[in-house]
Formats: sequence, structure tokens, C-alpha cells
Amino acid sequence: MSLLKNFKLLLIAGTVVLFAACAGSSGGSGSSDDEVYYEDDGTGTKKAVKKEVITEDKLKDTEKEATALTEENHKLRREIFDAKHQLGIPVEQQTGE
Repeated sequence: MSLLKNFKLLLIAGTVVLFAACAGSSGGSGSSDDEVYYEDDGTGTKKAVKKEVITEDKLKDTEKEATALTEENHKLRREIFDAKHQLGIPVEQQTGE
């Protein structure tokens, strides 16, 4: 093989190794539950936000809350539909939701 082909092969192999090493790294800071990250607050400045720990109980509670809100939403939409029907307002069928 020519010197140029060897150089290209070496360059490709080195790039693959570097990408694999970067993908497997943890960012150097370690991982803990008390990690702080920064997010933009919309004004161009960043504020520190503590990472929230999500447990299985919190997830189940959130799921129950979401289900209750969905049921309430359905009930309110039904009431609106019935009220429009009683008033003689044309009821439009919504698509996509």
C-alpha cells in the first residue's frame, strides 16, 4: 500500500477510537444525585438548577395525575359539545387529537 493509503487508514482508525472513547466517557464530573446543571432562563443568562431525582412512586403519582387530568379534559369537552348541540351551534369534528 502506498504511504497516502496507510496515512488515511491510520487517520480513520484514530478517529474511530477517539469517537468511541468520547462516547463512553461520563463527562469527567462523575454522576451523582446532587448534580447541578445550568439552563437558560430566556433572558440570555443561565441559572443553576438542581437535578431532580425521579423515583418509581413519583412516576406513578404523576401518571395518576395525568390520567385524572385527561379524564377531566374529556368530561369538559363533552360538556362543551353538549352545550353547543343544545344551542344549535355547529359542532366541528377535530382531527389529529
